[in-house]
Amino acid sequence: MTGHNTGPVTEWFDGRARLLDIVRSVDERGTLTPLDFPALPFTPRRLFTVAGVPAGARRGGHGHRRGEQLLLCIAGRIAVRLAATGRSASLTLQADGPALLIGPGIWAEQRYAVPGSVLLVVASEPYDPASYFSDENGGP
Repeated sequence: MTGHNTGPVTEWFDGRARLLDIVRSVDERGTLTPLDFPALPFTPRRLFTVAGVPAGARRGGHGHRRGEQLLLCIAGRIAVRLAATGRSASLTLQADGPALLIGPGIWAEQRYAVPGSVLLVVASEPYDPASYFSDENGGP
């Protein structure tokens, strides 16, 4: 996984949120998307997927005081809005595009743009509701 260099904006909030290229193998049998844990910028402690979300529905709407998360769209298209320190940014994750690394203190909301969209989240911390904040400007 490497920093993403193909677009004009690849990081936000002084690098606390940034795109990471994901290497995929594509052939007539489909797409293989490996995630080598030692290549991640953190040690994974938790994985989960978000699927079956109706098109147009929103998920997330919170940030984490601790830890990092890697968001990888594995099917469909997911619009992401980020906010921190009174600023915001928007981007779209697609199944053939980069992943989004989000650090602590960044609020994020995902809107599932098309039916069948699936998000894989790799987290550096175990689930801890005390780490969450829901106010867009309420991060550390």
